[in-house]
Amino acid sequence: MPPRCRRHAPRDLPPQRRHQIPRDETPCLGILFSLSTAALVALLATIGAQAQDPFQNAQPPSSSSDGNTAGKSQNEPNSAAKSGTKAKSEPEFVWKSDAEWRRILTREQFAVTRLKATEPAYTGRYSHGHFQGTFLCVCCGAELFDARHKFESGTGWPSFWRPINAKAVAYAADNSELEVRTEVMCRRCGAHLGHVFDDGPPPTGHRYCMNSVALKLRPLGGGAANQAATSKSKAKSRAKTTSQAKSSKATPATKTTETPPAPSSEPADRKPSDGTDKATSATSDRP
Repeated sequence: MPPRCRRHAPRDLPPQRRHQIPRDETPCLGILFSLSTAALVALLATIGAQAQDPFQNAQPPSSSSDGNTAGKSQNEPNSAAKSGTKAKSEPEFVWKSDAEWRRILTREQFAVTRLKATEPAYTGRYSHGHFQGTFLCVCCGAELFDARHKFESGTGWPSFWRPINAKAVAYAADNSELEVRTEVMCRRCGAHLGHVFDDGPPPTGHRYCMNSVALKLRPLGGGAANQAATSKSKAKSRAKTTSQAKSSKATPATKTTETPPAPSSEPADRKPSDGTDKATSATSDRP
């Protein structure tokens, strides 16, 4: 019979004889060693299955892929710089005091955007008509609505069936009247824009009823394109003026010369031969 450890000693022995059992823990250590060996083998098998040769699936890139990769690598710094510039120029949130907003905005703009007033119907600049471009927040200049999403609702206020993106606006419950409405605000500066209702056209079914005084339109192409066109036209007019000035300097001024009187057919030293000629010449000089 193999020796047993102290833990497997028979319980029917009296306590004074239990200490006489040999403390051979060889079976327990064997079990632990076999378990650890099995775990180590399983771990090595898993690592071996996941290991891959880095040169096994390597393929030589084609010339077109080389060109695209080079182009992408050259364009990536520019795109990163542009995104960094845009992130710096456009803050995520804008916080100003009421005194600062009063200095920036007009009286109507401040009353609507900061005091949550409503402009009269059919009086706004964008209440009716179709436009091209992007509608911005009049307070902070954030992009809010695309002009292509505007529709004629007949309510007297500019209406849109969706914002330019989901992160452009924020919502809040408006309990100022008997009917609970959903207020629409600019997410960047918190300006009050209007309300949204569930009676709009498809595909959203929403009607964003906004105040014209809270919006400003950026024409299609953006401000940069307009500035480039303006500078180009100014350069053309400047070049035209310079060329005209140079041409006027190059052509000399023509001097007006008086033509001498034509000489008479008769010689100047001719004298009348007799008295008859003298009388004829005196008669022809009378008025």
